Amino acid sequence: MQIEVIIEKKSHKLDAEEGKTILETLQEHGIHVLTAPCGGRGRCGKCTVEVEHMGEVLACMTKVTDGMRITIPEVQLRAQKSKIAENGTVTHYPADDGEGLDAACDIGTTTVVCHLIDGKTGEKLATVSEPSAQRSFGADVLSRIQASEAGKLEILKEQIIFQIAQMLRTLQKKAGREEQIHRLAVVGNTVMCHLFAGISPVSIGVTPFMPQEFFGKEYTGEQLGLTDCRSVYIAPAVAGFVGGDITSDLLAVMQKNPKEKVLLLDIGTNGEMAVGNEDQIYCCATAVGSAFEGAEMAMGMPAAVGAISHVWLDQRRIRVQVIGDEEACGICGSGLIDALAVILEMGLLDHTGLLKQKQSVSVAYRKYLGEYAGQPCVWLAHKVCVTQEDIRGLQLAKAAFAAGMRILLQDSHTSYEQLDHVILAGGFGSYLKKESAAAIGLIPKELLPITESVGNAAGEGAVSAAISKKAREQLSIIQKSMHYIELSTHPDFSQEYMNQMDFDGSER
Repeated sequence: MQIEVIIEKKSHKLDAEEGKTILETLQEHGIHVLTAPCGGRGRCGKCTVEVEHMGEVLACMTKVTDGMRITIPEVQLRAQKSKIAENGTVTHYPADDGEGLDAACDIGTTTVVCHLIDGKTGEKLATVSEPSAQRSFGADVLSRIQASEAGKLEILKEQIIFQIAQMLRTLQKKAGREEQIHRLAVVGNTVMCHLFAGISPVSIGVTPFMPQEFFGKEYTGEQLGLTDCRSVYIAPAVAGFVGGDITSDLLAVMQKNPKEKVLLLDIGTNGEMAVGNEDQIYCCATAVGSAFEGAEMAMGMPAAVGAISHVWLDQRRIRVQVIGDEEACGICGSGLIDALAVILEMGLLDHTGLLKQKQSVSVAYRKYLGEYAGQPCVWLAHKVCVTQEDIRGLQLAKAAFAAGMRILLQDSHTSYEQLDHVILAGGFGSYLKKESAAAIGLIPKELLPITESVGNAAGEGAVSAAISKKAREQLSIIQKSMHYIELSTHPDFSQEYMNQMDFDGSER
């Protein structure tokens, strides 16, 4: 049978298999314009499309029929233009005396960033970024593991390889350089690197969460399906949920002052963190899911036009900043953290995270309390609110992250006073307001004076790995110096998790 898919007024005729959903059909054809944070399980309600004679439906729950005419709505296409942290504020290793072109790629769970580099000078020639071609398979690595287990490993590999190949060609055209790339350095979490290499990540999803490969080595481009690259280096991983993106982060942030003690926090879907200096590093990962990125929130969306990116209180009124200065139609991760901090400041929550009744809050703030889809909520803008369920999701994620950080500091025998720097890394950390993170209990307020964001440090570490043999050797040294703490079996984690659940100072 055949279906017709309309994307930005362009028609695409696709062969379709009876019994498959719209989402599965689009995935099989490499069309990745849909956002499906829950991985196609019908939970998040985000993969909406317009079907002729049916109206708006969920692509993951609607089976294809012969002659079906599907239109991808504008709200789905906006995610293709989302703000992505491309660069970091760290320095690179000096380039070896190479020739021609090198490239670096940071494969995130939801975004991909690629740089083209002059192999001799180490200068970045061009940079491109895109939402991940795999995002219709889910917003977190567990969804990708489940998709692999369901027999979709080959599709997942093909999509990320094809995407990176296209991005590299775009970079070459932008730079006016068509020669073969000498070395591509790739960093990413352990699951994403497995998918990139075509290795099943299923073992990472079950106890004891062991990866099949720890990387830290080179492949030929032909081995991986990237014929435009002579060699592909994949940064070393430490554990199933602490990957080459974290070793690359550490490479980048510890280069200038390797003796200083750093607490690195990657506040993303895996909640990776590390503490130490060049002598020894402790690390762990917390299962925070996609809450901080807003993926499964009622009105959560990527950092695209129409998304509320920041929220603050001004003269007892809620103010919002919207990407693109358009009417707000959703809220992204940085906006959610700000919103929760403001809701706490207004005294709308009790210490357990429950929204209060109108009569229990200040008269000036009662107008913001309301209801959406049968749930209590706080309205931030005319069409955008944060629901009680959203708050619970953020609360569970912040408790897991804060508990992991405290276990990490405890087991590494590190006090706040011993830390020289707290680094917020990763795409989300680039836009996060640290004061809001402290206000909700995500990071300790005592550490605010030494906390800074460095942007996409992993991508900058990948640049160093592409141009410098010394950087690649240092990545292996970092990997060997890291002591991994498994939180799922840690005797103190459950109690610490409960300790971090409440919101301090929310009773007003």
